[in-house]
Amino acid sequence: MTTRVLYIDDEIDRPGRDAQKIRELLHIEGEFECELRLPPKVFSDLPVELPDALLVDLDLSTAPANEEPVSYFGSTLASEMRMRHPVCPIVLITRPHIMAWKSSLLEESMDVDLIVLKEEIHRGPDEVRAKIVALIEGFQALENIAGQAWRRVLELMGSDENESNQLREAAPPIESKQWNIPQVARWIRNVVMGFPGILYDDLTAATRLGISLDAFRTPGVQQLIEPARYTGVFNTYKERWWRNRLFSIAQSLMLRHELGGPVFLKFSEAFSAEFGENLDPAICVCDGTPVADWVCYILKKPVKQRNSIPYYPDSRPSIMDQARVSFKAIQESNEFDESLVDSDSYETVVKKLWE
Repeated sequence: MTTRVLYIDDEIDRPGRDAQKIRELLHIEGEFECELRLPPKVFSDLPVELPDALLVDLDLSTAPANEEPVSYFGSTLASEMRMRHPVCPIVLITRPHIMAWKSSLLEESMDVDLIVLKEEIHRGPDEVRAKIVALIEGFQALENIAGQAWRRVLELMGSDENESNQLREAAPPIESKQWNIPQVARWIRNVVMGFPGILYDDLTAATRLGISLDAFRTPGVQQLIEPARYTGVFNTYKERWWRNRLFSIAQSLMLRHELGGPVFLKFSEAFSAEFGENLDPAICVCDGTPVADWVCYILKKPVKQRNSIPYYPDSRPSIMDQARVSFKAIQESNEFDESLVDSDSYETVVKKLWE
């Protein structure tokens, strides 16, 4: 089946500029067809035929030859498209220096489903294309159950009863028993898949099992935890594992070998007893020793809880795992923001580390 996307940019008639190159990088005849058009002077000129996805350049300030530029940003066009066609995923394409001054507004916008830097397309068009296709597939799956009860969304995600209860605690976008496609798509990707707690990414899953990321990716471990893999809607957008299922698999293996204690301390031993293969442990980014059991929010490296403090960088639902920041990040990273720690942590840890 051919994917058809519409890419709106203001530089299509300027040789050597990015618009034509980006179109060429993304376009695959008969597979992923990318049509390039200038922004319409008035929104009534938007095409009636709905593409599988809309790609729009954020900066539309360059006018075609002998014409005036349009009077709106790409984000404005995205809002118009969302109002007209809410089932069409919208991808905003931009550059880092433009993104920088509008980042918070764009990332929070309910009218934009994905932000892609032009440099990303130049570096890896296959990866960007795959992400857009995954976005389209997820929207289409939700469209197929539009107007049905919320339980149909949970079924589409593949959650069991306990996981469904956890998902209900993750602030799903339901109003008067009604839900809409863009909001649910955003919630699944940015909340359920975005924050560790109900689902885990590979680094978090590995660290909570007490093993290194390389060990987690070995065929033996992957085969063992396959039943915990998330296979619901948007599963091709980001690879994730169900937390409860992951721990259940680990605990069952530990019980089989009569090993008690925390999963992060005993899973590797149980795996070795079962399969005769040793797994490298998760090493703490602070002291360089095993076994780390958490992930530093800033450094994205395993850390021991005792070498970290709670961090509050976002509005994640309480059902999600707590964010923590390592002592190393506090001392060395410019990204650390002291205003995002509680007063006790600041007084007992941060001030001492900075002395």
